Amino acid sequence: MPKAKFFQGIGLMVGMIFGAGVFVLPFSIAQAGIFWGLVDFAVAFSLAVFLHLWYAQVSYQTKGRHRIIGYARIYFGRKTAFLTFLVTMFSSYGTLLIYGILGGIFLANIFPGINPKLFTFFFFLSGSALILLRLKKIAAINFCLTLPIFGFVIYLLLTGFPFLNFNNFNFFSDNSRWFLPFGVWFFALTGFSVIPETRDLFIRDSLKSFKKVVFLSILITAVFYFIFIYSVLGVSGAKTSPDAISGLAAILGQRAVFFGSFIGLLAVFTSFLALAADLKNIFKYDYKVSDWFSWFLVFLIPLFLFYAGLDNFVSVINVVGVFGLGLTGVFIILLRRQLKNIE
Repeated sequence: MPKAKFFQGIGLMVGMIFGAGVFVLPFSIAQAGIFWGLVDFAVAFSLAVFLHLWYAQVSYQTKGRHRIIGYARIYFGRKTAFLTFLVTMFSSYGTLLIYGILGGIFLANIFPGINPKLFTFFFFLSGSALILLRLKKIAAINFCLTLPIFGFVIYLLLTGFPFLNFNNFNFFSDNSRWFLPFGVWFFALTGFSVIPETRDLFIRDSLKSFKKVVFLSILITAVFYFIFIYSVLGVSGAKTSPDAISGLAAILGQRAVFFGSFIGLLAVFTSFLALAADLKNIFKYDYKVSDWFSWFLVFLIPLFLFYAGLDNFVSVINVVGVFGLGLTGVFIILLRRQLKNIE
């Protein structure tokens, strides 16, 4: 496997997985406690790894260019494909909405004094415009934008180290909220939508190489999540804000908020690119919709949902993580089982 292709695959996968969820993880773990945060992580990580590897196998071994709806139609028929379509639209548009909300917030932090809703519109417009590029260019953009994100996580750890207080790490906080981190963890560790895109890069390589890239992408993302959580919780503790970044201002200053918002913008933007490209290709390959009309559907619907009043990203993340991506995982299990039966 060529190194360039390996890094393209990592960039595409990590660029999708490492996104909005990371900013809610410190808050959710601060609410539930370290113990439940680790338990929920172990379950969510195991599920994410197995589901991504199974989906990778289905995608790799099925002829033609499809997305999850196309696979459902091939293996189960039109009725199941329609149910998959509904779940996919719910998850995808909900996730794009989350990225747009956070993108607007981060831009407003960088350029204060301007209405965040205007920035959300600009975020949707610019992100949607870039999905007209070819897959290899999107992969290169994702990889280049992901590197400074990881750099900031390390920078945050080093900058916040003198302010770390181990009393901020509560082993148990609120046992009644033990399940809160699970939905956020699962949302933060999943990148189902980018599996077919990555498969297109590795279709001439072995399935083993493809799966290696998938597993390493999830593992690398998880490691940097823990560094970020450790840095934020160690500084903010119980005062950790829902978006993680603004709660650091009182201790690390406004400069940290500025740079954190900039990096946050990169994180959600890379994820938006990968997911929006996949959604566009669902319309293109599974429903034979033209390029321009597919682009229009990707751009318009999440923007409409935002201006209709769905602007609480924490609530949307929990709903999408538990129900939307959870149901997507059920379809992946059924697809992989059907593939094994055919073999």
